[in-house]
Amino acid sequence: MSNSEEREQDPAAAAVAESDAQRSSTSSRPRRVLPAAPLRSGFLVAIGVLLAIALALVFVSLSSVLMSLFLALFIALGLDPAVRQLQRTGMKRPWAITTVAVVVLALAVVIVLVLVPNMVKQFVHIIETAPEWYAHAQTTDWFQDIEAALGVDLDAVIAQGVASVTSLSSFLAISGGVLKAAGGIVSGISSTVLVVVLTLYFIASLETMKRALATLVPQYRRRTFSDLTDQITASVGGFVAGGVTLSAINAAVVLVLQLVIGSNIALLLAIGAFFITLVPMIGSMIFLVVGTVAALFVGPWQALIFLVGYLVYIQIEAYYVTPRVMGKAVAVPGILVIIGAMTGAALMGLLGALVAIPITASVLIIIRQVTIPAQDAKTIAPEAG
Repeated sequence: MSNSEEREQDPAAAAVAESDAQRSSTSSRPRRVLPAAPLRSGFLVAIGVLLAIALALVFVSLSSVLMSLFLALFIALGLDPAVRQLQRTGMKRPWAITTVAVVVLALAVVIVLVLVPNMVKQFVHIIETAPEWYAHAQTTDWFQDIEAALGVDLDAVIAQGVASVTSLSSFLAISGGVLKAAGGIVSGISSTVLVVVLTLYFIASLETMKRALATLVPQYRRRTFSDLTDQITASVGGFVAGGVTLSAINAAVVLVLQLVIGSNIALLLAIGAFFITLVPMIGSMIFLVVGTVAALFVGPWQALIFLVGYLVYIQIEAYYVTPRVMGKAVAVPGILVIIGAMTGAALMGLLGALVAIPITASVLIIIRQVTIPAQDAKTIAPEAG
């Protein structure tokens, strides 16, 4: 019996043979490399690239505004735990917000009227006594040891640097810098006012914002989404409040140690310690170097006293103070804290280093509450197909 006769008797076999023939003919055709309308496709791609560049330029132009918005939201989340604590005592939320706002503004006024003038006086004192300190440093053993180790005359190098700074070109550059600094001060004042107003607005409407955000997800997911939002905001708020508390304790310890060793700029160093130690783990180690170098200008033994005393406090802070202040607000492994702080500092400076830790904690909350349960629910392997 011939093949044609077999196909006539078996229609199914004929259909399979015809399908195989079509697939073989289709696979033998050359595939299209270029799009059907290359001019139109290239034009659409070019428009997409231009739109992406335009959005990037808009983002850069609005970076200061976006930074103010982000900072205001960050501060509002940090003040929210205090508002909630007052609410637990029976106070209504509007009055709790008003109380917290008045306390924060009062602290800001105290800082401006009391700390800032003293800080300026100590800074002026540094400039006035710098020649005397330098002359005293030249007579110390550690200064001479550094000269011997480097094999250079530090006095000549410093004198040459001072001469270059006081030259005409440097004066013009500094003058331009002063004008830019004046503009920066005006911009900083306006940004500060904007941040204060936005912070008050965010803390007053935080619950409303979370409810409005929950309406953007499907109804059957809103409960889980609201729980995650509450956990994330509580984590960020706990980190901000705990970080400020730890930095204040750190600044108080630095102030006491600097006063004990007889430093004339103890308040200035304490304020510097407050801002530097806002970055967890890394900030304390950075200020250990800064404070020790500053104490060297008082004397080598004084520097050793500060070094030992501050090292002892760092250990107490790590094993006793931080667990009690932070609690479970930000349960982030140490290595992720370091990586997040370094990445945030490289992208956004000090603010980025501060924000990176609660962002990392928020991502971990989402992974633990959403991703891991979803993976645990997959108990049956998908069928191979």
